[in-house]
Amino acid sequence: MVSVTSIYDKFQTVIPVEIRNEFNLDKSYKIEWQINDNGKVELEFIKELTLDEMVGRYTASKPIDGAVLKNDFKNGKL
Repeated sequence: MVSVTSIYDKFQTVIPVEIRNEFNLDKSYKIEWQINDNGKVELEFIKELTLDEMVGRYTASKPIDGAVLKNDFKNGKL
């Protein structure tokens, strides 16, 4: 599949609907841009997770106080 989009003011562009549907994208995603070793641009769609979505996905090397962690997260300390 090949899709072509334009670059608009402030260098904005549109993700084609076929791409959005294929990867189930919504506004919670960010795009990571990289230039590979061959000089080609590669994109990766990265979902921003909420704290509730993160719970249970990760393990810690030492015990963590969940209440303190949640408070720090809400206050932008993490």
